[in-house]
Amino acid sequence: MRSHVFIAALWSAIPASAAAPSISFEGTYLHLNKVVAKLERGMLVTGIWVNSLDLSNAIGLVEANGYPGAEESLVKPMIDFVLIDLEHQPYDIPRLRAFLLGLTSKREVLAKGNLQPNLIPLVRIPPDGDQPLRATVKQVLDAGAFGVVVPHVRAAEDARRVVSACRYVQREGDPQPKPEGERGASPIIAAYHWGLSIDEYTARADVWPLDPKGDLLALIMIEDPEGVRNADEILAVPGIGAVIFGPYDYSFSSGRYGDSRHGEVLAAWGKIKSACERSGVPLVGFADPTNVLDRMRQGYRMLLIGSDVDHSGGHGKVLDTLRKAKLSEPGVR
Repeated sequence: MRSHVFIAALWSAIPASAAAPSISFEGTYLHLNKVVAKLERGMLVTGIWVNSLDLSNAIGLVEANGYPGAEESLVKPMIDFVLIDLEHQPYDIPRLRAFLLGLTSKREVLAKGNLQPNLIPLVRIPPDGDQPLRATVKQVLDAGAFGVVVPHVRAAEDARRVVSACRYVQREGDPQPKPEGERGASPIIAAYHWGLSIDEYTARADVWPLDPKGDLLALIMIEDPEGVRNADEILAVPGIGAVIFGPYDYSFSSGRYGDSRHGEVLAAWGKIKSACERSGVPLVGFADPTNVLDRMRQGYRMLLIGSDVDHSGGHGKVLDTLRKAKLSEPGVR
């Protein structure tokens, strides 16, 4: 405990200029969460599922994505986030820590001239929305993740529980006091991973868009009939960053085992999309080279375009399609 307190005190004493080369962009506030930065600019965000926490996998993902500079990384179609699955894959925090550090590239920082990663790590956790999840969220965020994905959110109270687990207890006078934060405080590793001092990290470690300067994302999955029925109430909870509809899980929860294209499943998907449009919360879509342009025209702002275990090159073909169509640029639909 004494060593923990000593390290925290030492870290807090480091000048901000020494801890962070740049946390501004062209003189304006820079979101370190690139997903947030692109959503605020009205741009498409793309990501892939990650199943393997092997360090070589992390390095390979960074290398394959390249090292564009600051402005180019916001305009060029590329993978913007990885959705790391710890729900159905082993929940292994030591390997997650190593994987997240593997995503950190000194060459990338040099090329961009700031600390915003080109690949933002989001982590899907094991507990469902109505289960105890505070400890799991805390572990994942303390490891340095930029957000969590919580499966099977069925009610507004589930969504509030997710947001609260992501937030520290608010400072006195905080303009966004609700939902109240419950995250325990040990930001040393996360601050190191982000390249910030502890004070800088804790100032940014809040959920967007509830906190306009927040760099954490609280994503929820709606994949049950109850969640579909309660969609408007769920999405009214402040702090939800995006929604994923799980068609495969929904096929099981509705008794249509594995039939993701069943009419009932597609109807539920449509209801969630409509609810997201009413609330302004982004819905994450699934895209491949054959339908990515349709997904864009349908108004999707975030797309999952492949996975690390898919060796067909599908996500690369999606990015090629976007480059040719120039549909990643702001304001283009």
